[in-house]
Amino acid sequence: MDKSLNGHEVGANVILEWVWYGGTDALKEGEAVCYNTDYGTATAIDGRRGNRVERPSTSNNLAFAGVAARDYSAKSLGQMVEIYGPGSKGVNVALGVDTVLGTGQLTFQVGGGAGAGRFVKVGFPGRGSIIPRQTITAVLESSMIGAWSLSANGLTLTVSSTTGISAGDSVMLLGGEDDDTGVVVPGKYVVSSVPAGGTTLILTASAVDTTAAGALLCTGYAYTGNPKCQADLLTGDESGGAQFVSTPEAGGEAVMTIMVGGFTYVCGGVTVASAVANGALAEGAYPGARKGLACLGALASNGVTVTPAATGLTIAGATLTTVTLNAADEIWTGVWGGRWCCTAVKGATEA
Repeated sequence: MDKSLNGHEVGANVILEWVWYGGTDALKEGEAVCYNTDYGTATAIDGRRGNRVERPSTSNNLAFAGVAARDYSAKSLGQMVEIYGPGSKGVNVALGVDTVLGTGQLTFQVGGGAGAGRFVKVGFPGRGSIIPRQTITAVLESSMIGAWSLSANGLTLTVSSTTGISAGDSVMLLGGEDDDTGVVVPGKYVVSSVPAGGTTLILTASAVDTTAAGALLCTGYAYTGNPKCQADLLTGDESGGAQFVSTPEAGGEAVMTIMVGGFTYVCGGVTVASAVANGALAEGAYPGARKGLACLGALASNGVTVTPAATGLTIAGATLTTVTLNAADEIWTGVWGGRWCCTAVKGATEA
């Protein structure tokens, strides 16, 4: 393939592909999409698994396709879209975080409804990760440590500052508290109004599954329009994306679902009243498969315990049966080789 520049020198150097976007919602320029690799009948040959795309999810996160080349309005039956594939340089990517030219690396968000596909946190290098090539202030307000508060009915969001936020802006909730009555529903929400003289936002739709027992702490970010930055799309192994999960607080709740591959970020800022707030780490799909775990905010009392599907090895070479995270910025990464072998640990407890 000839990847030399075919255009003016100030233009992006891109690898183009036309694909069918199966979603019925609007797709914004720079949002990531993944191939629909399980399309159709599993026992039948179907070429559409390599030319149909959808928003990133836990079932397609290891099949990154590229980012939307422009804005596409909602279509009830889906539509053809143009994407920039891995290896493209100088293209726009949709942001959920501020960037600095040439600093750091970001990976696409997995899950979260219409928020899936934005670039928010660091993940593994490779397909689906980017290097920012532009300094951009993308977000108006953000809390990655679970410091926002959502009213019991899910309509009033209390933040640190409402400066610059107005009706029509977007709020992306990555996760939040589960008080054993109601739970924060991750997704993209729209600001209805901003009461003067305060720190609250009124949303157009409720962000809880049912009325909670009280206010719920949550994690997320707010932005106007579709903030983007110029970036280079990396190639190589699949990064697997970045998943955000919330831990149940009390006994009797279902355990967390830990995504296969990529990075899983646990939303914090809450008290975990029961030690059953666990997640199972499945076996790797192939030798060399990577997995990362990270905690965004403090988890008081019990934290989160992740249990590998097969007995692994700690970073010191001892037997690994659990990984526990309970404070902000605690990280664990591992690689699969018949068992999970720790490659790096920061603050997390191996046992």
